[in-house]
Amino acid sequence: MSLALLASPQAEMLSAFVIVGVLLVGIPTVGIYRDASAHSPRPVTWTAAMAVAAAVVPLLGPLGVWFLYTSVEVRR
Repeated sequence: MSLALLASPQAEMLSAFVIVGVLLVGIPTVGIYRDASAHSPRPVTWTAAMAVAAAVVPLLGPLGVWFLYTSVEVRR
């Protein structure tokens, strides 16, 4: 594989999409899974909701799911 291929604009764009995807979708999804595993009998449901919300509405979706989760599942 040529080094010029790794420095192409397509490779740079792909790496940017992967980084943004991990930051905006991956981190909130893992966070809700870890918390829901401790407090909820249905962590997979909350995780799926967070992944979909984070993918569809990147910043407000995870916040909405997190507020809904804390109001429903976390009783302190």
